Amino acid sequence: MPTYFLTGANRGIGLEFVRQLASISNTTIIAGVRSKSNDTSDLESLNKSNNIHIIECDVSSLDSLSSLEFRVAEILSKTGSNLDFLFNVAGINATSADTSLNLTPESLQNHMQTNVFGPAKIVQSLGRYLARGAVVLNMTSGLGSLTVATDVTKCCTYSMSKAALNMLTLHQAKDLKGAGVKVICMDPGWVKTRMGGKGAMIEAEVSVGSILDVVRGLKEGDSGKFYRYDGAIVPW
Repeated sequence: MPTYFLTGANRGIGLEFVRQLASISNTTIIAGVRSKSNDTSDLESLNKSNNIHIIECDVSSLDSLSSLEFRVAEILSKTGSNLDFLFNVAGINATSADTSLNLTPESLQNHMQTNVFGPAKIVQSLGRYLARGAVVLNMTSGLGSLTVATDVTKCCTYSMSKAALNMLTLHQAKDLKGAGVKVICMDPGWVKTRMGGKGAMIEAEVSVGSILDVVRGLKEGDSGKFYRYDGAIVPW
């Protein structure tokens, strides 16, 4: 019975992950949302088999992250399982008009806290609950590729944070190798979500379904790689 933990579960790509995983029998999903006071009706509607556990996990808040281990451990103690998959999905692109000439300290700190330190702290907190052979997926972006950025320079602050997340992935892959845990970063493509905005070309259903196929087919030697949702390797 596989157990998944993911952030950003109440909308967009995160919600689509839950939608597809909830349809699989004997699957346990720990769905992290920024705040349970927000609208989680779409997420709750998927819990037809009572296999979805909704918890608060605000990746931008150190207080929220500091209590995450307790919340997850309580659920795992009841299910008698460890985590087989940990998906760091939540992220922000709050100042997409930023360039290298007008970015601010506040914007950079906000993006680094949410897009980099959040995933780092989550793995730190939940690492002891990862089963041998587990997969950690850090949701990044093609904009975090230095190679891609030579042709496409936009969303400067966001791109910088995703490049940092990619480096974090490499370090996590090395640090968790002895525990038998695979760590990858994944570009979901330009997905039709609220964050994706106008011009997005890929349906969330297609992106997420393809990502799950890639994740399930990973081998030990694939840890530390940068994938596109369709399984293609993205240049650093």
